[in-house]
Amino acid sequence: MHDHDKGNGRLKKLVAQTAPTQTRLPLVHSTDGYLFGDALVEGRLEPQDCNVFTGEALLYTFYGRPSFRPNMAEFATTMDHYLPVCLIFKRSFFGEVRRVFPFDTGAFVNDFYRSYLHRKMMLGDFALEPDLDTPGRVIATFFGTARSYLQAQPTSPVKFDAGQFEAKSYSALIDARDSNAMDSRGSGIEVQLAEPVAIAHWVEAVVVPSTFVDSSIGKELRRLNIEMLPYDVQGRLRPSEYTSTITDRCMHYYAKNGMLEDIIG
Repeated sequence: MHDHDKGNGRLKKLVAQTAPTQTRLPLVHSTDGYLFGDALVEGRLEPQDCNVFTGEALLYTFYGRPSFRPNMAEFATTMDHYLPVCLIFKRSFFGEVRRVFPFDTGAFVNDFYRSYLHRKMMLGDFALEPDLDTPGRVIATFFGTARSYLQAQPTSPVKFDAGQFEAKSYSALIDARDSNAMDSRGSGIEVQLAEPVAIAHWVEAVVVPSTFVDSSIGKELRRLNIEMLPYDVQGRLRPSEYTSTITDRCMHYYAKNGMLEDIIG
């Protein structure tokens, strides 16, 4: 057991008691053009050494929302290799789930959520049951609907027993509307995988820079019958500035495929 796995289990028990939402969303994995090109050649996404759960190789995904932002620290660039790519898994995906958290664990260890937590709260206090039904249970518990979750807008604050400290902290985090409110990493449900994922078998669509469509990468994606969701590349933008564009492409794809009939008006 990793040190970060130690926790009181209070939130895990609360969430496990809730029936998951009927709407099933796909897992998504964010990377950049260079790393995606390598993965496409290898035919799979490989777990990588983790700097949070040190000593483990993990593949990080999020439930429905592309909350991870690759190359956050990179400056504005026109180089395709740094541009974000987001892989959308088939909803039928199954594999070994190592951990599930209701937020980005990297942001937790970097104290981005400090305003909403007791100083003694540990990451493990927010660990949830490691299975693919858990994200739907989180949404039912805290957001009400998949649409509210995807738009990071809880329909109304949920009232919890005063002793549910972790639930109340998370509820405050996702409902924050002040100028210092956390970005989407604070409420994107993180699903850690422990095994490689075969791209041809489990990936159904990929959000890519438009420059990839007619490239060797685009040719390979067409061969694999994986749908491309291109976005326009703007001159001199930081890679992280494409986050809303990537999210928008995902939302339209979900709506087009009947996952959320009402996500787009």
